[in-house]
Amino acid sequence: MRKIFHLEPIYKSFVWAGRKLIDEFGLDQNMDKIGTIYCAIAIPGDLDSIVREANEPLSLFYARHQELFGCSEPDFPVRMTITCNEGFQSYQSHPDDAYALEHDGCRGKVSGAVALRESDHVGTWLFGHKASSREEFRELVYAKDWDRLFDTLEVRDGDYVHTPAGVIHGGWGSGIVSATFGTNGDLTYRFYDNDRNDPNRPLEMDKVCDCASFPELPFCAERVKPIKTEGILRYDYHDIDGEYVAKKFKVGGSGSYSHDSFLIMTCVDGSGIIDDEPIAKGDTLLIPCGYGEFELKGSMELIAISYHEKSGDTQ
Repeated sequence: MRKIFHLEPIYKSFVWAGRKLIDEFGLDQNMDKIGTIYCAIAIPGDLDSIVREANEPLSLFYARHQELFGCSEPDFPVRMTITCNEGFQSYQSHPDDAYALEHDGCRGKVSGAVALRESDHVGTWLFGHKASSREEFRELVYAKDWDRLFDTLEVRDGDYVHTPAGVIHGGWGSGIVSATFGTNGDLTYRFYDNDRNDPNRPLEMDKVCDCASFPELPFCAERVKPIKTEGILRYDYHDIDGEYVAKKFKVGGSGSYSHDSFLIMTCVDGSGIIDDEPIAKGDTLLIPCGYGEFELKGSMELIAISYHEKSGDTQ
């Protein structure tokens, strides 16, 4: 279908949020602080992006028009957000789909993140653990011996970090605005929350231990080199069948691109046109599967997410 759709953003405040996203994107709304802008998400009854042209949530639009997405998953498969952590998040992990569906009746989350602005600044992320067993993990948590428990990862602004299900992460934010990509879930298991004791943010040590790997999974920060074509720099961050496809585009002038599945694109800087559709900072467009080649014009940066089914899945 040669039609482009608009997705309306969802803004959500968190205890660790601040005003940086409000100022960065010039948001005119009544919230004092925002932690996450949900560009595309489809969790019915909770976080569900509105498709403007259909005036219906993305989860329903997907169910009614699966031919526009080119996959046969029963539910919309991916999510994309812009996030800025300006406080203490929590120490946490996310389950995979199998565990989340069995224990909580919803999807888990596999995700990745990249700072929107590249720089030489190197931050230290709390990422992974050093415990050799579940018993040692529990002992170190109860003792709050974070130095012995946590591993860290040196990340330069602009590096891409993929977070497999079960990997321990969280803690103090750096105030860096990041794009996050992942599977379409919003389930978090926390094991320490800065002694807040908030009933809306329960601690679930047993689930964290069930989902963690001993020893921890290997991980790294990746500096992705852009692919240059006329007028466009394209960053291919992640493309794993059954997980998600994550990209970024820097447009300076004009160029063209096509994708073999649907593509959701959010403008994170500047403005321009995708075919005949204007797009400005903060706007999100859905380009359906089968749309074919489209033209990108302007001076802008776009983040994008898509999905490929696992080999053997039917469409």
